[in-house]
Amino acid sequence: MNFGDFNINKTLLGVLKEKGFDIPTDIQKAVIPAIIDGRDVLAIAQTGTGKTGAFLIPILERLALKPTDEKVKALILVPTRELAQQVGGVFDELNNGTSVNSSIIYGGMPIEEQIEKLQQGIDLVIATPGRLVDLINRNEIDLSFVEMFVLDEADRMLDMGFTEDITFIIDKLTQSVNTMLFSATMPIEVKELSQKILKEPLVAEISQTSTTTELIEQKVYYVEKLNKNNLLVEFLRKKEVESAIVFTKTRKSADALNEYLQGMGFACDRIHSDRSQHARDTLIESFRNAEFPILIATDIAARGIDISHITHVFNFELPQEAETYIHRVGRTGRAGKDGLAITLCAPEEKAMLIEIQKLMKKHIPVVQSHTYANIALTKALQAADDKIAGKKEKSRYKGSKANGDYFRREKLAKRKNKN
Repeated sequence: MNFGDFNINKTLLGVLKEKGFDIPTDIQKAVIPAIIDGRDVLAIAQTGTGKTGAFLIPILERLALKPTDEKVKALILVPTRELAQQVGGVFDELNNGTSVNSSIIYGGMPIEEQIEKLQQGIDLVIATPGRLVDLINRNEIDLSFVEMFVLDEADRMLDMGFTEDITFIIDKLTQSVNTMLFSATMPIEVKELSQKILKEPLVAEISQTSTTTELIEQKVYYVEKLNKNNLLVEFLRKKEVESAIVFTKTRKSADALNEYLQGMGFACDRIHSDRSQHARDTLIESFRNAEFPILIATDIAARGIDISHITHVFNFELPQEAETYIHRVGRTGRAGKDGLAITLCAPEEKAMLIEIQKLMKKHIPVVQSHTYANIALTKALQAADDKIAGKKEKSRYKGSKANGDYFRREKLAKRKNKN
């Protein structure tokens, strides 16, 4: 299958080919025909599966057939400013040779400039919930003509506390709006929301939420919490670390680590929700342009940064949720390049590491020998891993002749030991 099979206009097909969009991804194959036909969609797909193209391509196709009439006809709602910029960037990349125009709306930027652009007539709005609600309350945007509505990363949006804003925005849309809900996971809150706002949707689930690309090598280093700073510095001084994101769990940790690394002579900066939008925008652009090599980030950046030159991801602290690890690690190994993800795991974080490995159904290799290794700690934690791995190995023989032979050998060995 190729994009020509979707009955897309020649102009858009030419742009897709020029930009290297040759073969649709699984999520694109599943939902693009449905969206072009005006059907509601519920898609479970994470960042990196091509989901942004999955809704932007059919939206562009449909908008290209409509005259510009200064009315908002498509709305894409996203949880963060970074994701709004990312979606807007993909739109700009694909929108070449059409009269379709867009506006990105988010907080932290002068609202007057956003109002002025809306007044010029916009076909597509990409917005975060808070700023969009502000504009609605000021009567500066009319959503009554919206025909296509995308709720992107719905799980994250609800988790960030935007439920009330989302409900308020949806109430401003018409009953006939074509709704597309995209989410990396399907918690009960997302399921309930989908049942309220979707009409006989096409359901597409791309089961990659628990996997990481094979291009990303992953390693775990067991280390006491008090030695994490020293071990991280040792890594960052290696020549192969050209560009890295270091993930922390909290804003306080990000600030403290940034101050420590700068004191050690590293060119770095940090990004989290307490920083101004202007500072965050400037920071991401500088990092994208390789003006400094190390970015320290909380999980607000785990799904919103798409920079191809990131060679390493460091989990300085493990996340609060196992699935967040997948999104963190996915910041490297982009655009077909190799990447390395290193996790510094303290004893108190072992339970989360186990949850991460259960989710991925994959054992992350442990580096037992390193400068700050605690041999007793590493052996104890590794023993638990080996026990789990041993159980899995035995289960391979279940129901086979080899299974019987295996356990007969085990029984004979035990009898010999007793004798």
